[in-house]
Amino acid sequence: MITLPSLDTLILMAATPAAIMGGAALLEALLPRPDWLRLSAAEPLLSRLGHKVHRPDGTPSAQWQAGILALLVVWLPCAAGLWAVRNLALSEPLFDLLFLLLMIESRPLRTLATAGGALLKSDTLPLARLQAAPWLKRETGKLSAMGLAKALCETCTLRLLGGWAGPLLGFALAGVQGALLWRLAQLTQYAWSCKQPAFVQFGRPAAALYQGLAAPAALLLALPNLFPKVKEGMSALRTGVSRWPHPAAGALLATLAHQCILRLGGPRYYQGTLVRLPVLGDGGDPSWESPRRLLTRLLCIGWGWLALALLLTLAGGLHG
Repeated sequence: MITLPSLDTLILMAATPAAIMGGAALLEALLPRPDWLRLSAAEPLLSRLGHKVHRPDGTPSAQWQAGILALLVVWLPCAAGLWAVRNLALSEPLFDLLFLLLMIESRPLRTLATAGGALLKSDTLPLARLQAAPWLKRETGKLSAMGLAKALCETCTLRLLGGWAGPLLGFALAGVQGALLWRLAQLTQYAWSCKQPAFVQFGRPAAALYQGLAAPAALLLALPNLFPKVKEGMSALRTGVSRWPHPAAGALLATLAHQCILRLGGPRYYQGTLVRLPVLGDGGDPSWESPRRLLTRLLCIGWGWLALALLLTLAGGLHG
């Protein structure tokens, strides 16, 4: 006989981290938000802060130290303010839900992948380049339709990792402070990208912090892509970890390329400089529908982990 949980048990379970994560992810997927209410809108502000703090005439060591100082300037006030406001909240679970809703972003990426694919399908490559340019660090003027599709695949994948999966995992491990740390690490890593000449040394601390935090989320998203051909999937995983500049991102991109039978990576231009990155995967070149297909798969994997967390929480509540 199945024992149904009592009302008090359901109320307690609704305040668990798994329920808060599931609720925030569901609300973010369904509710539209204006651009000014998205944390990604703070990226230009962080970039201007980086230009003011870093020392272009300093030694690499001085620039690296300035990068650490900038991280502290961004993180400490935000963490202190979050702690103070949360202590004043009438309902901490509700505050956590709304705060996590502010931290995560997937709708803009779904819009980018769908609209970019539609423009590529209709052979309006110049418009597709203009739409994708704000999201890409690489130069878009020389990209072909296939090159732009590949760039959208990689960008949507990596931004979903840092802007959606990362804060959710951070919240599961360390509450709202963890979600804030994961998201700020992503924003500073993009704002002070080492691909920009001004931030080659200054951006290294932010890049190292982000790669360390992104690794667990990347492995969770990459794990289901190893099946059913585990041997080939593990080979792809090792290739991404060993050959890609950032191991966590390389592991996710390599396993995703293996699962979807695509080729990602390869040469691209950053600030007029040709950079040759390794080719990941042995399938065909991405098409106009590839960005949406890859993003949908990653979101399904993420929702699978959320569903597992909710089931474990429910089982614990029923037997508690």
